[in-house]
Amino acid sequence: MKVLIMSVVLLFVAFSPCAQTITVTFVNPGHKHTNPTGAFWQNVTRIMEAAAQDLDIELRTLYAERNHIHMKKLAQDALSGKTDYLILVDEKGVITDALLTVPGEHKRVAFLLNSPDKLALKRIAAKGIGVLGSVTPDNYQAGRLLAKLLHDALPNRTKQSSERYVMLALLGDVATNAAIEREQGLLGYTNRTYGVNLVERIDAQWSEQNAYELAFGLLQRFPDTRLIWCANDAIARGAARAASELNMRENVKVGGINWDLGHENVIDVSLGGHVLLGGYLLTEIRKFHDRKISAIGEQKIAIFRPYSEKFSPLYRAIHSADLNDIDFKQFTTGGQSYNIKTLNQQLKF
Repeated sequence: MKVLIMSVVLLFVAFSPCAQTITVTFVNPGHKHTNPTGAFWQNVTRIMEAAAQDLDIELRTLYAERNHIHMKKLAQDALSGKTDYLILVDEKGVITDALLTVPGEHKRVAFLLNSPDKLALKRIAAKGIGVLGSVTPDNYQAGRLLAKLLHDALPNRTKQSSERYVMLALLGDVATNAAIEREQGLLGYTNRTYGVNLVERIDAQWSEQNAYELAFGLLQRFPDTRLIWCANDAIARGAARAASELNMRENVKVGGINWDLGHENVIDVSLGGHVLLGGYLLTEIRKFHDRKISAIGEQKIAIFRPYSEKFSPLYRAIHSADLNDIDFKQFTTGGQSYNIKTLNQQLKF
């Protein structure tokens, strides 16, 4: 009887959809190794690798090294490959152009962090490429929240205060959707808040060095600056360094986005969370493959949260080699919502 039961269990495991390994190719637009724009894209892949282990997914990552011509070539090669699913990041419309011009089709494509607009998606579908959906962060939320938190961080400020505080804004690459939406969020706050005087917005290309050089000049031009809004943590580090060298740092609040390693020692506010969305997309692909959901759809997720000590377990896991305490499979059963809080709760340090 025990032999019969064991045989039934083994057959169930062998033919269960969850036991089937699937292949996923991810075209990562970032650098594989350390670079001036920070470790964001490296961490995206690391989290996806941890999720893939739990989800019976064979993940292959191709790095474009911030070269959009190379990224287009990688996407074209991946389209003709035999991978079950293809994850792409449509920065500056490069992937849209690749999908529309390359011969061949792929029936299971998903977009991560940057997605084509609705018109482009229709054109891609008409070409015979099957887009399952997209997972993108609410970058407008991030830009607005960062501006508010910086404003709130000023010492002795009250909501009744009539004082106006000078703010500088160092933007990302304004040819990317993330940078544009974060800037829109910034303006959504400053245009409706009397207490902030946004005197300059300038493109820093996501770069710490560019930000340092720009901030060094702007802070001398606007010596009354109290707030520096930055599109990512690399930019914020550069701005903070410039303020320190000018002996202005103690009077200026600097904030960015990414939860970069060591940010808490350098800048005043950092929002994070979107680095986790690659892992979430893999849980959605697993559910789709196992027919638990019929589509991924276009999901815009307000995942950003300001860093605080309570999130230190997750923060340390993102920047270390050990994400194994997180059980990503639980997010495919419908019992847990995938967010910073639930991921953080699983980690034991």
